[in-house]
Amino acid sequence: MVHGRGNVDSTTQILTIVIFFLTLVVTIIVTQFVRRRRGLYTLREIAAFQRLPSMIGEAIESNRLVHMSLGNAALGGENTLVTLANAELMYQVARRAVIGTAAPIFTVGDSSALPLAQDTLRRAYASRGIVSSMPYSSARWYPGSGGHSLALAAALTATVVDDKVGANILGGSFGTELALVGYAAARRNQSIIATSNLLEGQAVAWVMSDEALIGEEVFTAGAYLGDSSSQVAGVVTLDVLRLLLIFVIFVPTVITLGNTFLNGRFSAALQRLIHLLGGG
Repeated sequence: MVHGRGNVDSTTQILTIVIFFLTLVVTIIVTQFVRRRRGLYTLREIAAFQRLPSMIGEAIESNRLVHMSLGNAALGGENTLVTLANAELMYQVARRAVIGTAAPIFTVGDSSALPLAQDTLRRAYASRGIVSSMPYSSARWYPGSGGHSLALAAALTATVVDDKVGANILGGSFGTELALVGYAAARRNQSIIATSNLLEGQAVAWVMSDEALIGEEVFTAGAYLGDSSSQVAGVVTLDVLRLLLIFVIFVPTVITLGNTFLNGRFSAALQRLIHLLGGG
């Protein structure tokens, strides 16, 4: 039994190395291709990213601020990657919002995310050359009690109600309590785009958002809203790897079904075809 498990572990390690190597090769090739022919590849449309610039523009024109929140997303745990991906989304939002007279606000529910919020805002102001104009009170920590925090939801609802908010971008870790924030925003005709790493929070985001971000779409914010060729190449790489994965799953499935219906003759016919194509 130990020997068999060792073989399985070795196979898993080999497959992992192959996958990482394939990902690296595809990323390098696609990155160079995109940098040289940037306009050749068109990213698939994501409604939330198309809507986002106009939402921010409407808030700025009406002299209302943009509210961003990571919810209970934190650094140093299993949600770190999600937190960083949503921070990139918030940076792209803040980069557009800081040109308005009303400074954007960035709220978090976990203390570990507060420095990240402050740095995200600092980067946004620095990108416009106005870092000295950044109000550090724009990054706010509302202590919650972990996931599904009604205390945090109440604080965010108060922010939506009391502050002069024009648009809400909520991305990170939210549960069903997101409905309270969404309802408060809807009552005041505030735009909202939301996403969550929790299934129940994502369900609420889908229903209450002007446009919802689904799943891994949040990881593509830099490519859609920024101007980095490497980030665009990353999105293209994901699409290529996704197609390769579909192919890897599809081919064995077709072979298995063919052998099932043809009593094993499908594989034999396929081998003869490969032999003929090979010139043997």
